[in-house]
Amino acid sequence: MRQRFSTKGSYVILGISIAALQLSCLVAIAQTDGGSSPPANAVAKAALRPDLAFEVVSVRASPRGGARSISIAAAGDEFRAMGMPLSMAIRMAYFPVRTLSREQLVGAPGWVWDDEYDFVGKVAEADLPMWHQFTERGFMVPNPMLQIMLQNALTERCRMVVHSVSVQVDGYALVVTNRGPNKKNLVASKPDDFVPSEAVGIGLDASMIPLFPGRDPVLHFYQTSMAALALEMSGPFRVEDRTGIPGKYRFDLVRLGTEGTPTSDWDWAPLGLKLIPVKTSAKNIVIDHIERPSPN
Repeated sequence: MRQRFSTKGSYVILGISIAALQLSCLVAIAQTDGGSSPPANAVAKAALRPDLAFEVVSVRASPRGGARSISIAAAGDEFRAMGMPLSMAIRMAYFPVRTLSREQLVGAPGWVWDDEYDFVGKVAEADLPMWHQFTERGFMVPNPMLQIMLQNALTERCRMVVHSVSVQVDGYALVVTNRGPNKKNLVASKPDDFVPSEAVGIGLDASMIPLFPGRDPVLHFYQTSMAALALEMSGPFRVEDRTGIPGKYRFDLVRLGTEGTPTSDWDWAPLGLKLIPVKTSAKNIVIDHIERPSPN
């Protein structure tokens, strides 16, 4: 995976693959203005209307051999998915970026996976304040506004009709070891605790300094609950918080390997935590009807 480091609040992912997207949350592919992200409760109060839509949507067949990228500028007004199959936009419309997998999308015709498109959505000026509230928190933080706008764009341009089904999938539960949580390494956070400027926002209003090339393979977490940690570590396999530990904490998590298995890739023992295999509840999106995008 090629990576481009962004400048002050914009982020671009190049050479996209699903595996790359799942890893990108843990490496430094995006930076936002330190301390400028609004708190989660402020974002949650934003009036998310079900009719939210891009002001302008362009969906065109990509030129052969074109670059593949997904980009959002935190202070900008566009979502761009260039050279990507429509299946990527569909999954982003219903699932967090970090958990994307092919199995989540059922009944899609072959062209949805194979044909590549340049998908550009421009946000109306009146919706920009809310848009910036969400995009400033980073690419990997769930963005319900983007999801609504993608769903509506796909419905309009592709006449897409879908329904969801509940499924049981293999995953992991984050639990406490028999000795209990290590309070020496899990340091309780206060609302006004210092968060370094190089930390990026992650889910549930937590912050993390990701892995940087040339540095020790350690994730540094700030103002992070166990639920936020479980969400951050989810990828090909979903991780559920079953620790029963309330509150938010400052702690470090050391990477031991890169096999793609969260039980062995990360050193949970110093935190008094561990992962155990479980069946977790999830949803799939079933495509009942979809057409190739209508002309611009």
